[in-house]
Amino acid sequence: MKIENKDFWEKDDVIYSQDKTVAETANYEAYLYEKVKNYFVKNSIKVKNAKIFGCGTGREINGILKLIEIEKILATDIAQNMIKKAIENCNRWGFQDKVTLEVADAVTFTAQKNSFQLVTFMNCILTYVKDKKNRDTIFETSYSILEPNGCIIGVVHNQVGTPQKTLYFMLRKLFKPFIKSEVGNRITGFNGYEFSGYYFSNKDLKNHLSDSGFKNIEVKSLSDFYKEEGIKYNRFKGYNNLLFFATK
Repeated sequence: MKIENKDFWEKDDVIYSQDKTVAETANYEAYLYEKVKNYFVKNSIKVKNAKIFGCGTGREINGILKLIEIEKILATDIAQNMIKKAIENCNRWGFQDKVTLEVADAVTFTAQKNSFQLVTFMNCILTYVKDKKNRDTIFETSYSILEPNGCIIGVVHNQVGTPQKTLYFMLRKLFKPFIKSEVGNRITGFNGYEFSGYYFSNKDLKNHLSDSGFKNIEVKSLSDFYKEEGIKYNRFKGYNNLLFFATK
């Protein structure tokens, strides 16, 4: 069934699919959190305010607060029902005084410049922004709201992964002059729902970040991450998402 992005995330079964793993933090997510933590310690930066885009049911909030000392978090999501579940979870975890949860679209989000030390895009939420103009806006906004030396982290879907997915995007690159949409555009979704999304290449993710002003940009695939960690990873089955870190 085809559906709009926002409507998809309002669905009860989609919310349940995200909430049932709410206590879990993946090892690659913990890697990004530890990287951020070490960066802040090395540069003597105190995280007074963090901005989480696409918080969903709050799983990321639960995970990040276990590893990074943060005074206040502003977490937003496009879906009202996701925010309702996140409020319920944060109250249950005792985070109600530390976390503010709001409904907001990342494309139209506004905040005071230089107001956050950390911005996060976990849960592959940038994959659900199909138009480059909107992705540019989101990265530019993220840069604007970060204070100098603040950092951004996130995870996105990769054009290189399973053989079928890799071949699909290779063919789109080959026939780029003849297709009307971007190479990375693809129908995505789950639980029987489908909507338009965007899968990144390593190069265009770096370009998004550098074009917005970010520096110290690091992008690596899950397969590269697991290789560094000495963990076996099956590219024939794994999503091979891209992890990114950059500073202002």
